[in-house]
Amino acid sequence: MTRRPFIGWRIVGIGSLCYGFGISPMYYGWGLFLPEMQQDLALSNTESGLVFSIFSWIYHLLGPACGIAMARLGIRSVMGFGAATGVFAFWMMSRADSFVDCIFAYGVLGGIAIGFGTILPAQTLASNWFVRSRSRAIALVLGGGAVVGFGVNKYFAPEILRVADWRTGWLIIAGTSAVVAVVAVLFIRGTPEKLGHLPDGGTAVGEPEAEDARGPTGQGEWTAPLALRTHQFYLLVALSIAYGVPWGIISVYGRLHLESLGFTTAMAGSILGARVLVSLFGRFSAFVGDFMSPQRLLAIVLLVEGAGSAGLVAAKTPLLAYVSVVLVGLGFGAAYVCIPVVFSAFYGRRAFGTTVGIRFAITGIVAPSAPTLAGMLADWSGSHTLTFWILAACCLIGAFIAFGLRAPVLGARPIAPVGAG
Repeated sequence: MTRRPFIGWRIVGIGSLCYGFGISPMYYGWGLFLPEMQQDLALSNTESGLVFSIFSWIYHLLGPACGIAMARLGIRSVMGFGAATGVFAFWMMSRADSFVDCIFAYGVLGGIAIGFGTILPAQTLASNWFVRSRSRAIALVLGGGAVVGFGVNKYFAPEILRVADWRTGWLIIAGTSAVVAVVAVLFIRGTPEKLGHLPDGGTAVGEPEAEDARGPTGQGEWTAPLALRTHQFYLLVALSIAYGVPWGIISVYGRLHLESLGFTTAMAGSILGARVLVSLFGRFSAFVGDFMSPQRLLAIVLLVEGAGSAGLVAAKTPLLAYVSVVLVGLGFGAAYVCIPVVFSAFYGRRAFGTTVGIRFAITGIVAPSAPTLAGMLADWSGSHTLTFWILAACCLIGAFIAFGLRAPVLGARPIAPVGAG
C-alpha cells in the first residue's frame, strides 16, 4: 500500500502563520498604541501595566485548561476557538472608553484568545509532529511570531497611527483574528498518527518509533504528576520567568522608555521592530538544540539577553539602542524555543502538553505581575532605569541555574506510594 506523503513541515508552516498573525498584533499592539491610549483614556503607567498583567495572568493560568482541551477536542478546535475569541476581544478594544473597558476587552478576552489560540497549541503542534527535528520544528512554528511582530512594530502600528488612530488598529487586528480562525479550522492537523504517520514522517506501523515508547529515559512513561515531583520542573519554571519578563516589560514600556531617552516615535518603532526581527534569528539559532544540550544553550542565551537588558539602561545613541535590542532579541528568541525543547526532552512527547500547560499556570502567578510592578517603579522613580537593572540581574542568575541543569531520570529511585509512612 502506497503511503501518504509526509506533510509535517507543511503543517508547521501553517501553524507558524496562525501563530504569528494570532499573537503578534494583539501582543505588541498594546505597547505600541499605549501613549495614545493613555492620552485618550487617562491611563496611568500603573493602570497600563495592570491591564497587560491581567492579560498575561489569564493566558498563563489557562495553560492546564488548554492542555486538557487539546487532549479532548484536538489542537485545531482549540486554536480556532482562541482566534474566534480574539475577534470579539479586539472589536471591543476598538470601542473602549475607560480603564475598565480595557481590562475586560484586552485583559480578559484577549488573554483567553492567546491562551487557547497561540502559544501552547503552537508548541504542542510542533512537538507532536517531530522528535528528531524537534528544535527546528518548534523554532519554525514560533518564528512566525517574530516575522509578523517585526511588521507590526516597524510598519503596521506607526502607519496606522499616521493615517488613522489606535481604534482603527484594534479593529484591523480583530479582522486578522477572524482570518486566523478560519485557516486553523480548515488546515491544522494536530497529530501525525491520525494521517497514518508517526513523528518525523518516517516509521510506518510495525517499525521502530522515533521516540522510545517508554519515554525519554527508556525506563517508563512520564506523566504530569511525576514531572511535578522533580526539582528540574520548578527550575525550568523559574527560567521561563527569567527570560520572559524582560520581553514583556519592553513590549509594554519600550516605546515610552526610548522616547524618554530622546528618540522619536518613528525611531523607537524602528528599534523595537529590530528587536522582534532579530528574535527570529534567535529562534532559528535554537536549531543548535538538536545537536547539543538545549539547557546549555539556554544558559548562553540568558547571558546574552541579560547583557541587552543592561544596555537599555542608558541607550542614548541609536547604535547602543540597536545593539541592546539585538542582544535582547537573540537571547529571548533562542530561549523561547529552548524552554519547550527542554520540557519535551526531559518529560517526553506524550506528557508535553500537560506539563507545559502546568508550567504556564505557575508562571502565570508570578510573571504577569512584572508590568504592574514596573509601572509602579516608573511612577515612583520617574524612569524605567531600575527596572532594566533588575531584569539584567534575573537573566544572569537564570544563566547560572541553566548551566547546572541535568535531565531527570524516571525510575532512578523508588517512589513511595501515597500514604506510606
